[in-house]
Amino acid sequence: MPCAPGPEYRGSGAEFVGLRGESSGDVAVRQPGGGRGSSPAAGSASAEPTVEFAFGAVFTSLLRIPLRAAREDSLIVSDLLPTASGRFWLVDANAAALKIFSPEGHQLGSLQQRATGLRRPVSLASLHGRWIAALDGHLPAVVILDEAGRVLRRFPLPELDRPVQICNLDDRRLAVVGSGWGAGAGRQVHLYTTNGEYIESLFGESRRARKRDRAYVAAAGSAMYLGHSHTDSFAIYDVDAHGVVAFSNLNASVAESRGRYSRSGARLCGLFAASCGPLIAQYAPEAGARDYSYDLYSLDGTPIALGLRSPERVVSLEGPLFYSVRTTERGDNELRVWKLRFEPG
Repeated sequence: MPCAPGPEYRGSGAEFVGLRGESSGDVAVRQPGGGRGSSPAAGSASAEPTVEFAFGAVFTSLLRIPLRAAREDSLIVSDLLPTASGRFWLVDANAAALKIFSPEGHQLGSLQQRATGLRRPVSLASLHGRWIAALDGHLPAVVILDEAGRVLRRFPLPELDRPVQICNLDDRRLAVVGSGWGAGAGRQVHLYTTNGEYIESLFGESRRARKRDRAYVAAAGSAMYLGHSHTDSFAIYDVDAHGVVAFSNLNASVAESRGRYSRSGARLCGLFAASCGPLIAQYAPEAGARDYSYDLYSLDGTPIALGLRSPERVVSLEGPLFYSVRTTERGDNELRVWKLRFEPG
């Protein structure tokens, strides 16, 4: 999906975008282009005109959107997808269902197994800008839906077991993360056409992997970025050229040097990228802590910012916008929209 207006690359340092033409110190705050959610409804989603430093002075908070679920529901958001209509689709791990929310945070619908055929949805990806690809983590399969929630097609995934993530590669291929099975045995990432035709399986499964370890994939055009929760490097795979390069996971390397690698330190729990950059690596909170840790890399692997701390849990990326979900003090779920401008050297 195009990244307009996207980050501009002009030297070094960082520049942060807010909602008003103001500035504070060295931080420039400008009016962004008319992106989704820029005119929230009164009393629901709220704009934030000043820079917040929740991510170590790298992200600017644009919107807070309370997710108002049905009264009997208790949401556990495991994945979220902003759609072209402005609505948010999310995976509710508690209900094993897909939920649809308005731009103001009101629940518009709940798609259970009877409607979708998904026994346990685990991951979502946008397809051609107007469809939703949903991954079933129970019976390996992908279901393609339109924005009205109608099932367009479904295809099984006999090449893998225990799928955990689906990723769109340039609207021509889908990458699915899961333990290999059959033709995909011993591999972690499996490529398909958008019609469900199996292409190939990549990246051998780690021999050191433990039960909760897993791979994470992010895509930027035809480039696929791979990380593992128990690894000291990331891989970049050019799907068209069939070329692979690797760069160091600096967070994991530092953690290992300090003897924290065997515990929860530097455990990768998310990877996000777009063609306009950057690559964001997300790490789970360490034992006794509540903050996630974030590393930012340019798309060639050059470090931009390392060890940024925040209680926010990033769940999705679209162009220059990032989406996080957190639980408020009242126990409600709140969706936040962030924007980032950075200028790698």
